[in-house]
Amino acid sequence: MPASAAPVRYRFGRFELQLDERRLLSAGAAVALRPLAFDVLTVLVERAGHLVTKTELLRRVWGQVVVEENALQAHVSALRRVLGVPAIATVSGQGYRFTLAAAPVEALSAPATPHNLPHALTSFIGREREIADIRRWLESTRLLTLTGAGGCGKTRLALVVAGAMLEQHPDGVWLVDLAPLGDPKLVPWAVAKALAIQAPPGQEIADTLIGWLASRCVLLVLDNAEHLLDACAQLADRLLRQCARLALLVTSRERLGIEGELNYRVPSLSIPADDASDGLLASEAVRLLVDRARLQRPDFEATAADAPALAAICRRLDGIALAIELAAPRVRVMSLEALSQRLDDRFRVLTEGSRTALPRHRTLRSLIDWSHELLSEPEKAVLRRASVFAGGWTLAAAEQIASGEGVAPGDLLDLLAALVDKNLVITQATQASDGDPRFKMLETVRHYAQDRLRESGEEVAVRDRHVQYLIGLAGALDGSLDAVLQQTLPQLDAEQDNLRAALAWCEGEPARAVQGLRLASLLVTFWQTRGNYGEGVGWLERLLALAPADERGPARAMALHGAGALVAFNGDQAAAEARLREAADLWQQLGDRQRLAASLANLAEVLAYSSELVAARAMAEEALSIAREFGDLRTISFALAVLAQSSLSSGDLPTARTWLSQCLAVARSIGPWNTAATLTMWSLLMQELKDLDASRAALQESLQGFIAFGDRGGAAYARMQLAKVAQDLGDLPAARAELRQAFDGLPRGQYNELLEWLDVFAGALEVPGHAVAAAGVWGCVQRHREERALFSMRPARLQRLREVARHALQDDDAFDRAWQEGRRWSLEEAREQARSLLAVGD
Repeated sequence: MPASAAPVRYRFGRFELQLDERRLLSAGAAVALRPLAFDVLTVLVERAGHLVTKTELLRRVWGQVVVEENALQAHVSALRRVLGVPAIATVSGQGYRFTLAAAPVEALSAPATPHNLPHALTSFIGREREIADIRRWLESTRLLTLTGAGGCGKTRLALVVAGAMLEQHPDGVWLVDLAPLGDPKLVPWAVAKALAIQAPPGQEIADTLIGWLASRCVLLVLDNAEHLLDACAQLADRLLRQCARLALLVTSRERLGIEGELNYRVPSLSIPADDASDGLLASEAVRLLVDRARLQRPDFEATAADAPALAAICRRLDGIALAIELAAPRVRVMSLEALSQRLDDRFRVLTEGSRTALPRHRTLRSLIDWSHELLSEPEKAVLRRASVFAGGWTLAAAEQIASGEGVAPGDLLDLLAALVDKNLVITQATQASDGDPRFKMLETVRHYAQDRLRESGEEVAVRDRHVQYLIGLAGALDGSLDAVLQQTLPQLDAEQDNLRAALAWCEGEPARAVQGLRLASLLVTFWQTRGNYGEGVGWLERLLALAPADERGPARAMALHGAGALVAFNGDQAAAEARLREAADLWQQLGDRQRLAASLANLAEVLAYSSELVAARAMAEEALSIAREFGDLRTISFALAVLAQSSLSSGDLPTARTWLSQCLAVARSIGPWNTAATLTMWSLLMQELKDLDASRAALQESLQGFIAFGDRGGAAYARMQLAKVAQDLGDLPAARAELRQAFDGLPRGQYNELLEWLDVFAGALEVPGHAVAAAGVWGCVQRHREERALFSMRPARLQRLREVARHALQDDDAFDRAWQEGRRWSLEEAREQARSLLAVGD
């Protein structure tokens, strides 16, 4: 940011640029400018009439941070919209010139308004929107309380606003620092001291204050009121009722809670949305860190290489101003990258506050200690127990996990509301699917509360309750109809961080691994519909390896079944078969025939994909027979689908149609997701029967079902089949359009579908122009199918497309060379080849 130099104010046309207050005025009204646009304007105005090169502008506004030139152009464009296009002339290839006559004016002399506001020792960064909001509210309310998390910058913001309000309060703006007080009775005396008045003998100090303030237009700033709330509330209420021209600006971690109070929550500083260096200094948190780091090391310069670490530090510290101030001194002894990595232990690292600061502002831990000690014992218990939640929680979850031992479930709402009021817990913008609010903590507060949980001796019990709660939530996925799944899956979307935290806790000890197996196995459908196959397999395999060797119960069997199902989606048919056979054997030993049927049905599908059609058909028939004994609709539908698939693969279309008709009837009774999956197979049958219109209709219904259910992989597969139909109809542009959308939605790790997508993609390439590329993709797919013993659903169709491409090239040797080259590709290389060709328009 450019340094301000005298004069600090300029006039040009109808505008006044005030460098001391960082404002641009037009006819007395403030003009909204982004901070970097203001800095660009400052440099141009200081050199009005002269060329300012782009290099100089970039250096003075962005320092050593590397940015694209178009960032500068965007700010110049924004200034032209405010000032008029002629105000800033472009000097072609060189830079810009400010064309308006900019006359320097003397800075306004110190206002006559009396005040005791201290002079700042460091620059004030950002907060333009908050300053404007607070000033506007102070014009219409007489009691405004700034609340927010400890260290978010309430005091500094209040002082800046108070300084800007001097002209509106001719009888004075007075700061009353309540931090040193321990006795509530001293609050009115602290106000009197700030006003430099004394009570006559025998008169109550509150009456003296009323007598002095009653006829005066005064703004009082009551700073750090959270530990004296009752006393401050009583005094504020009395003064405001009897002093008509008095206004109060209060800073506190909790509102006063009296009539007429307007509560303004001060947010943390803005943090970077990503690690891109060109927009990094738009973040207030980054600008503060860079500014304070330069006070520690005058030679400090942030480069483009530092952007990820800068962004990570500010995000991990939640944009809390004081935490960033405490982090800055560490740049004297470590790099930004090292500082970022050490923030896992932030309470040991951030300990170097100013010697003259309040004791609670000298370390990060003491900052939160101050808030914590103001809590009641039940509030402390809820805060530490809620720290097990990652990514937020609902009231229902808190009632199950944070209650007990001094906290009744019925008190949870009031206790959470109190923690929200004290800015230790915040409500999230999103709500739970049942309409209840979600709560969360800033990560810095959560780290602190987790330390308290460990110290309390409650951690194991609370974390185990957390796991049990999630098992109960995920249990709705176990064999339910689609309507239940459709309600539960969005709930699990919101709980992904909690699920990962719970599974990680279970992974920490072999004794807990069994509960982890139970939770992970219940999540298989969730991971499947969301396309997170790799994550699901990872959790299941690690927990299976960790669980005690003698664990042979239902939890292990369910985990083996889930791992087999997910590994099959990843295309490792041998591993899938091994896991599913082990699961089936264990169900046999446990005497659970209903679960046995489900594992047999999945095993039959694996065998069908490996072209072992006779074995697949026999196993599917056994699964179907058992499932019918129990009325297990989902397994009945699955077994019927495998029987249809086996018949379709062997070319027995009438039998396939019979099985599929039965499957579709069962699927519709289960719900739209099961129906969508069955319709994709029905579409394949229709393609074999040359009824492309029926195939397309089935796929369109299937696609809508997958989309409504949130099944990304299923939607991608339906689009892939729609591309096939368009391909067979000769509409290659439509096929490519569907393939583009399928590509964007195809989850990583969905191995079988990726192979089929590449097959379809190669057939949709325009020939002869892309016949060589098509040959390479086909060669890659063929090798990977051979390695995993997989087959193509429609080999005759695929062979026909390959022959068309070969003929279009009219060079068999070139086609064969491309094919062999493709056989050396990894699937990722084939995917990238496809991505580059998709980017080319039709």
